[in-house]
Amino acid sequence: MVNNTLVHIGNADISVKEYKGQRVVIFKDIDIVHSRPDGTARRNFNTNKKRFIEGEDFYLVGSDEIRTSRLFPISDNDYMDKVLITEQGYLMLVKSFTDDLAWKVQRELVNGYFRVRELVTDLSPQMQMLYAMLDQMAQTERNAKEAKEIAQKAVETTENIKEAVKPVFDNWREEINGKFNRIQKSIDRPFNILRTEMYSELEYRAGCDLSTRLRNKKQRMADNGCTKTEINGTNRMDIIEEDKKLREIFSKIVSEYEIKYCA
Repeated sequence: MVNNTLVHIGNADISVKEYKGQRVVIFKDIDIVHSRPDGTARRNFNTNKKRFIEGEDFYLVGSDEIRTSRLFPISDNDYMDKVLITEQGYLMLVKSFTDDLAWKVQRELVNGYFRVRELVTDLSPQMQMLYAMLDQMAQTERNAKEAKEIAQKAVETTENIKEAVKPVFDNWREEINGKFNRIQKSIDRPFNILRTEMYSELEYRAGCDLSTRLRNKKQRMADNGCTKTEINGTNRMDIIEEDKKLREIFSKIVSEYEIKYCA
């Protein structure tokens, strides 16, 4: 079964993994606690593989067994065998890590991870029960913290959705532009591309051609003696704003985008 207990080593937390009655680590654990680039431990292992003894320094375990035993989470599409490193294998693997952090981490990992299980096993049944109770209390506290964070996220999402779908009244243009700016900031998409995408969706749903309507409106303005500045300042938002049906459809489109990208 997956062990949800986390052990703080160095500046990171790793989950406890046990195989054949002893604690083991994976390459990713080693890279994380030693603050090394991903793949460093695996490369060291492969370089010196002939020096490692299977069953003593490491275990090679099939992905199906990992999933069945729920030793640690892996993807359903992952079919590669996994290398589990024992305490002895770990100490051999990190011989080349000689910086100050490496010495500190090695000591913490050996005393605070690998040998903790041995210590607990040697205790009296009463003390073992006490340790188990403390572990359970710690796990309960972690679960409560996670539940609180999830609940807070749910509240924030609800508020975002309420904000997205609230009615737009007389200040329609200002409200729509505010929503649009919020969406654009969330998805970091160029202003003109996002606007064009929304306009195209409006044209599809309403069965209209905004460019044609805009061109016709500008011609009417010219015929009515409007200035060149007024004509050039007219855009597709003006066409949408003056048509109740288009306003309703466009408002719905903007709200859908806001829920999708901002909630």
